[in-house]
Amino acid sequence: MAKKAFCQSCGMPIADDSYKGTQANGEFSTDYCIYCYMQGRFVQPELTFDEMVEIGRKGLDNNSMPKMQKWLFKRLYPMQLKGLKRWKN
Repeated sequence: MAKKAFCQSCGMPIADDSYKGTQANGEFSTDYCIYCYMQGRFVQPELTFDEMVEIGRKGLDNNSMPKMQKWLFKRLYPMQLKGLKRWKN
């Protein structure tokens, strides 16, 4: 079974190639999703950690998962982000 990939910027699961960002040479990125990374650079290069937390939480608000699960994911999201490549500094 293949290891599930997650974007190393926003934490979104990358289900297949259609969700992968692209390198400058057009190849798929192995680390980032299409919403965060295109043509070899971040879509929002000046984005702060706190802004990414807000974006992720808003995304969870629009998800149809059960309320308790959504609450838990929103609480844990900042901790998840801290472990991702883009935010590890």
